[in-house]
Amino acid sequence: MLREMNRFVMAHDRYLALDLARTECSTPVQREFLHIQILEAYLEVQYHARNIAGIQFADGNNYVDEN
Repeated sequence: MLREMNRFVMAHDRYLALDLARTECSTPVQREFLHIQILEAYLEVQYHARNIAGIQFADGNNYVDEN
């Protein structure tokens, strides 16, 4: 679980760095390339978040309230 959390943090840090760097783009090609990189980083963050949720659920930590 710790390894997956570290991967999540690294992916999230990459996402934030790309988000900050997007304001420094001067050409449309740079903006497009950075936009694609930001979307890939976002998907990576979501992937690791779902893995963490799956591990927690498998360990018996169900945080969903049943109605």
